[in-house]
Amino acid sequence: MTSLKRLRSILLTASVLLLLPSLLNAENEPNKSATETAPAADKAAKGEKKQILFLAGKPSHGSGDHEFRAGCMLLADKLNQSGLPLEAKVHSYGWPKDESIFDGVDTCIIYADAGGRFGEKYEFLNKKVKDDGMGIMFMHYGVHPKKAVGEKYFKPWIGGYMDDHLSVNPHWIADVKAVQKEMARGVTPFTAYDEFYFNMLFPTKDECDCCHPVAVATPTPDRIVRYINMWNTHGEKSFGTEQALMWCRAPKDGDGGRGVGFVGGHYHRNWAIDDFRKLVMNAIVWTARMDVPEGGVPPGTVTKEELNLNLDKKRNMKVIELPTEALYKQPAMPLPWFDEKGKRHKGPKPASAPPAGSK
Repeated sequence: MTSLKRLRSILLTASVLLLLPSLLNAENEPNKSATETAPAADKAAKGEKKQILFLAGKPSHGSGDHEFRAGCMLLADKLNQSGLPLEAKVHSYGWPKDESIFDGVDTCIIYADAGGRFGEKYEFLNKKVKDDGMGIMFMHYGVHPKKAVGEKYFKPWIGGYMDDHLSVNPHWIADVKAVQKEMARGVTPFTAYDEFYFNMLFPTKDECDCCHPVAVATPTPDRIVRYINMWNTHGEKSFGTEQALMWCRAPKDGDGGRGVGFVGGHYHRNWAIDDFRKLVMNAIVWTARMDVPEGGVPPGTVTKEELNLNLDKKRNMKVIELPTEALYKQPAMPLPWFDEKGKRHKGPKPASAPPAGSK
């Protein structure tokens, strides 16, 4: 009987020893659902580099304009040289065939025409933003999707978009001031000449209480160098009122990824403006849920040689010059006017013309 008890004791001890490793592993195993839905903010604590993915759109416009690939590569290089714990990479010319490129990405920067024209892939991005907490940022023409896409995705992701009937796209000289505390770090107010869209379609405070302007400027007629295809009476009524040229959606941790929209970036030369570049680099780092350094992300410098690297092959290629003060002394274009039928005419408006909307 004593021998039987001793045998049972030996078997019980052996069983416990066999189960002990799995019990310990179970205690240390992370909660899978929490890991899947938590924002990517834990990487810094683990000493891992944040992953930044640029999606550069296909070539469009003339040489020096809409240089999406070259702009993304320049920004990625400066981010990788900043000394921050991050790794930036660029995918060029549309949606990637291998979607594993998104694995582990903390923020995705889309610099492309018409919101990227991603079709059904917006839903893929939606899952990355909402479920995985991936940050997202759209630049220049990237903030102008189709209205249905803007309402369904852009408003919930970045807190606004360019609307066909409300927004305008003149080329103008803007005195830009950063106003969002974190993204404004180290950014001195600067002047730039660009196709700065304004009068964006933003959600109401009831629709989004975490949407805020990041950088602002005030358009006035004396600063508009070119009125082009999307000028309308809404733009004219917006003269003299502060406009958000960069804005954000800043959700709480666990409530999806951070989002930013930025209307600048038509002219490739503007990436050589240090504070223009720093503002965008700060925003990118912020969307990755990193701490923006007190002095801002080190932007480095951009030479004329760097500015002319990686340009798309286009007709009538030209050498891109660094921005000069002459750009900010260009004369204003006469203000277009609208007749009683709402048709637009080149300015200046004749004294005999009836006011817009009159019968």
